[in-house]
Amino acid sequence: MQIATTLLALLLPGLCAGLCLNLFVPRGTTARGLNVWGFGTLVGLIALPQLMRLLDARGFALEFVSITAILAVVALIALGLTLRSPAYRAARAPVELPASRAQQLLFALLLGLISLRLITLGLEVIWRPLYPWDATMHWATKARVWFEHQAIVPFVNAQEWLELGGEGVFTDRHPHYPATIPLLQVWINLGHGEWNESLMNLPWLLCLGALGAAFYGQLRLSGLSTTVAMVATYLLLSMPLINIHVALAGYADLFLGASYGCSVMCLHNWLRRRQTWLAALALLFAIACPLIKNEGVIWFLSLVPATTVAFMQRRQAAKLFMLGLLGGILLLLIVPEEFEVAGYSIAQLRPEFNLGAVMGIVQNIWVHDSWHLFGYFMLMLFPLGLVMPGAMTKTYLAATATLACSVTAYLFLFVFTPFSVGAVNFAAVGRLSIQLAPALMFLCALLYNELLRREKFWVAPEQP
Repeated sequence: MQIATTLLALLLPGLCAGLCLNLFVPRGTTARGLNVWGFGTLVGLIALPQLMRLLDARGFALEFVSITAILAVVALIALGLTLRSPAYRAARAPVELPASRAQQLLFALLLGLISLRLITLGLEVIWRPLYPWDATMHWATKARVWFEHQAIVPFVNAQEWLELGGEGVFTDRHPHYPATIPLLQVWINLGHGEWNESLMNLPWLLCLGALGAAFYGQLRLSGLSTTVAMVATYLLLSMPLINIHVALAGYADLFLGASYGCSVMCLHNWLRRRQTWLAALALLFAIACPLIKNEGVIWFLSLVPATTVAFMQRRQAAKLFMLGLLGGILLLLIVPEEFEVAGYSIAQLRPEFNLGAVMGIVQNIWVHDSWHLFGYFMLMLFPLGLVMPGAMTKTYLAATATLACSVTAYLFLFVFTPFSVGAVNFAAVGRLSIQLAPALMFLCALLYNELLRREKFWVAPEQP
């Protein structure tokens, strides 16, 4: 019985969100099933904790039966609307497979390797107790307390906890971290019926699989062939550090990377297709970023330039961007030092160059085995994208502007602030890289496909 309820807790949020999303995605959409269920699963994993927060705020206990009943009702309503819709009976788009036999074999091989990796990672999650440092110090502390109390009881800083004598409050190393990730762990344990430090990490496995489905679906929607999209998906899902964050589950970085990446992908395709469901998902995942981790505020703000260039001419958008950058620098200089941005005070963000941090970033991306060949793909494709006429300045301008802002923020944090120690000792630089990796891999895949599309541009004409 525990196995059944645990699986129900794991799959029901994604099923509910997928059925709702299924109502809005047009029937003829390329890779529709993967888009619906990939995004649906991710939306379910993010939306469920917000439902739990809402119920707690209204005074209801965090109980598995009541929350399951709400999700089941929503799922049944969405299913009923789907079955009654005329579009449900419309002809479905055929499943597209690679054209040649060799491409089909490559596609099957990569799909098999991804499936095998997900299975082995699942076994790691089931067999391994909660292990990582941040997971035990910052995240699961809240999950354990909230599970035992069946309520979101407050966490405060150590000084406030001492002043209150611990009456009705709790503390840990980061009491003000967002509640989304701990509530996911609470939910799985509610379904299991008891505290289990292994099974509560199954959402990390589900997140990785859903990210792969959504990533492939958006690449196909962007016009990439089945083979190129599958190769890019394999390269993303096989990144060692991303796999480690599933096997050693408990951090929030994978969920933040998935949310930010999905927002960038949906925004790019919305600008091309102007379909409402893509705009809604782009906005939803952008809002989800700060709900997952404090620095998600920065990634949320990095999407503003992309939205700007979508509705303005490039020259005016560039002027506005420079004006915003100068305004941000001015604010950084005049606001009080205790003012916080993404959980960090201005005093902590004062520029302070650290050459050792530059070397730490280089080692993390291009020397260590954390990313396989990802760093080298960027070194090859981004310069090519700059010399391909209109590629990064027009066709992929929105994604380029967004990622330029986020990478700039990443470099500023690790090179010019006291947090550069996290790059010197490799304590944090890898984790933050995960938050940007899916979106950067998406842009790499787009640029590679653009390179294939413009093959004639690169081939010298034959001499007469």
